[in-house]
Amino acid sequence: MHAISTPRLRTTVKCLIGTLSLMCVASLTSHAAVPETATPITVPFINSSDSDFINAVYGEALKKLGYKVKYVTVDSAAQYTAVQTGDLAVSLGAWQTTGVEMTKAALDSGKVQNFGPTGVKVTEGWWFPDYVIQACPKLPSYEALKDPACVKALATADTAPKGRYVDAPADWGTRSDERIKKLQLPFALINSGSPAALLATFQGAIDRKQPILGWMYTPNWFTKKNPGQFVRFPDSRPEVDVLKLANKQEIAQVPVAARVLQHLTLNKEDVAVAMDHIDNGGSSPEKEADAWLDKHADAWSAWAK
Repeated sequence: MHAISTPRLRTTVKCLIGTLSLMCVASLTSHAAVPETATPITVPFINSSDSDFINAVYGEALKKLGYKVKYVTVDSAAQYTAVQTGDLAVSLGAWQTTGVEMTKAALDSGKVQNFGPTGVKVTEGWWFPDYVIQACPKLPSYEALKDPACVKALATADTAPKGRYVDAPADWGTRSDERIKKLQLPFALINSGSPAALLATFQGAIDRKQPILGWMYTPNWFTKKNPGQFVRFPDSRPEVDVLKLANKQEIAQVPVAARVLQHLTLNKEDVAVAMDHIDNGGSSPEKEADAWLDKHADAWSAWAK
């Protein structure tokens, strides 16, 4: 009978009798001495609502467990180096499209650990609204982009006689310039200043029914609102993973935070909804992360166990 009064068994009884999941998590993690450090865990924001939401779900979950979290704004490409150096403890935005080679370099350094996929399946590449097929009937094959009539339809006053290709921000590392050169595509590449600027350029063209071709990514509220397709290239890779990376030295100091990172799982619908609220509803990654955590208390509480 005396053994039943020990703290660990009292915690177990609380959980078994159906105490609210958040209270249960607090009891379990207090036994594990969370937080193990008073030093903030550094998490990246890259000013792209999809990646920032995923990172914020991790960061806000850690805050609920008692950790201090510091969000650090970095370029998309810089996050991979920052995880190697320890300037960032983690990154949950290692897209295995544009970021596949940077991920490999980070892991090859020996300083970074792969904690597996986030569960979010993404597609990135060259995209066009469906109505562009009227001007380029061979789409979605990339061979359509060599047709002079198609190129003319996609040209602007600034790019003629070449077609205009609206790329992502330069730090995303899309390597679209290499694709244009390799496939000898008659297009001028124009980088967007930000993800918001990229979508605004697309939306302006769509509103005028002007042919447009540019970089796009899913999940995204924009592609649900505006039907379109990705151009099919020989190296196209749809539905690939977003990985979770961590600096080995930093994550070893916070084992409960490491368990959360290991088990964290989202899906692309979660991301698309959050993006819509951030991009169009004036919300923030942190607010959307908190809303998701409140709605999925049972799911995220299991991540720390």
